[in-house]
Parts: sequence; structure tokens; C-alpha cells
Amino acid sequence: MDMTTAERLQTYINAELGDAALYRKLANMAPDNEDRLLLLEFADNEQMHADMFKQIYKKMTGKNYDPVVKPPILTGSYKEILRDRILDESGDFRKYGEQYIATSDKNKALKTAYYLARTDENVHALRLLYMLNK
Repeated sequence: MDMTTAERLQTYINAELGDAALYRKLANMAPDNEDRLLLLEFADNEQMHADMFKQIYKKMTGKNYDPVVKPPILTGSYKEILRDRILDESGDFRKYGEQYIATSDKNKALKTAYYLARTDENVHALRLLYMLNK
């Protein structure tokens, strides 16, 4: 069954808010200030994506969508979590790219949100690789 755009936005809002919370918590495990600052930047980016999707959702439905996000439980070592995040971020890069292509040019706000999220997810994946390999 295909998801509606509103349902898809709810899914993306949940995921982006969850990722923001994860990066904030992971920043506390960072071995140095550089990693900590990068992870906090990622958290801000993910929050921004969620906020953009929320605005679009409200414009489309006339309703607010403000889910409660459970605090993440981080299991594994710092490096293991970084490895997992690389796969997640690169998957999101692909997902948002597909949505960008599938979205009509008439919905500029949504198309822009997908483009910006896609770009940030790719940057996150690359920077996570940097952090993992330094």
C-alpha cells in the first residue's frame, strides 16, 4: 500500500526528530571536541529537517504534528554507532533523493525540503566516515 504524502511526512518527522535526539546523546560519548561539535551540528540539521516537514505537513493538512520522541538508547561502542549511522544516513540520502525526483515541481516547498534533507544526509555520512577513520 502506498503512503500518502501526509503519512510519509509523519514518518520523516518521527525519524528526523529521533536522529536529532540520537546525535545529541552521541555527542556526550564523543572522544574529542571536534566530533562533539560535528554531532551537535548533525542534531541541529535533523531538527531543521523535522521542522521543515512539520511546516509542510501543517500547510497540507491544517493540523500540527508534534510527536513525542522517546530518548534513544545507544548500545555498542562509539565507533559501532558511527558505522551504523553511516548506513542510515546514506540510506536517507537515497530516500530523500527518490522523493525529490517523485515530487511535482508545483510543490516547491516539499521539493526544497527533500533536496536540503538529502544534501545534509550525504554530508553527515561523509563526515561520519571522517570521524570513524581519524
